[in-house]
Amino acid sequence: MKSLKIIYIFILSIATILGCRQNALNNKTEFFSIKGETMGTYYSIKYSDDHKRNLKPQIDSILFDINQSLSTYIPDSYISRINSAPDIIVNMSADQHFINNYTVAKKVFENTNGLYDPTVGAMTNYYGFGKDRRVMRENIPSNTLDSLNTLVGMNRFHLQTLANASQISKAHVNMQIDFSSIAKGYAVDEISNYLLSNGCNNHLVDIGGDGLAKGLSPSNKDWTIGINNPVENSSINEFALVISISDKGLATSGNYRNFYIAGEKKYGHTINPKSGLPEITTLLSTSVIADNCMISDAYATACMVMGLAQSQDLIAKLPGVEACWIHDADQDGELDMTMSDGFEVFLATQH
Repeated sequence: MKSLKIIYIFILSIATILGCRQNALNNKTEFFSIKGETMGTYYSIKYSDDHKRNLKPQIDSILFDINQSLSTYIPDSYISRINSAPDIIVNMSADQHFINNYTVAKKVFENTNGLYDPTVGAMTNYYGFGKDRRVMRENIPSNTLDSLNTLVGMNRFHLQTLANASQISKAHVNMQIDFSSIAKGYAVDEISNYLLSNGCNNHLVDIGGDGLAKGLSPSNKDWTIGINNPVENSSINEFALVISISDKGLATSGNYRNFYIAGEKKYGHTINPKSGLPEITTLLSTSVIADNCMISDAYATACMVMGLAQSQDLIAKLPGVEACWIHDADQDGELDMTMSDGFEVFLATQH
């Protein structure tokens, strides 16, 4: 692992003229840009297309379908109907988006010994970070935590799919499942797969800062993406570092914007499913690079729960996964950066 002090970088675009591979695109290759809103945030896509098609309507349709499956903010979405069902056994038609997210979430839950847990929604809502936006909490009674703990545990939530039907069973009727920690990454991957199936082999898909790069950028080089400065009130164009990637996904998770202070305590939106308490550590953000954005998204969230030392051990055991942690090691306001052994190769300044 390498550690270094942060030098802040200011750039104007997620796809700047940096990179390492050259002379691979045809001189006539044209790139197109589309933008929109989804999942409570923005999306921005740049893609090459010899047929000069406007693919925004098709992409919006894919994103609509994903939201109708996975959004906890849509009352009649697939996942909302599961969460609000009055029984512990719920029979539904099969939904591939839900199945895909459940499968990956279960694997990451197991790989992190339960520290990544998408059933932590009851706790998230209790602390005011969920869709209900409840009042801020402080001095939480131990019996309240015990009660919330009965509603958490991915191992207590089961999915069985046969033919075109799914059966979901919950240990408690009030258990909720929420894939918001991987849904953006999943949507990024789905849009990328759509573009590839249409011959758009060079593209960058960005949804709310989670991205996947394929092929080459318009500058005939790898795509470059900035990792935000994890400090309150920092500009979206203020980056701690810039990476250069192709055929890789990137996701960043952090507590530096989504928190509140109640009494003398600071509460972050990352909840430890074992303790039932919000995690506030010296770790401010984690950025993960993997073969797809969904995996990057899941492990970036897991690392924030696990903290620096434990998540370093985790990343070191995951093939093809690299990470960068930004933290205030001495709690003196001066930020440090720690990288996994293979992360440095993706730094744009190294190309």
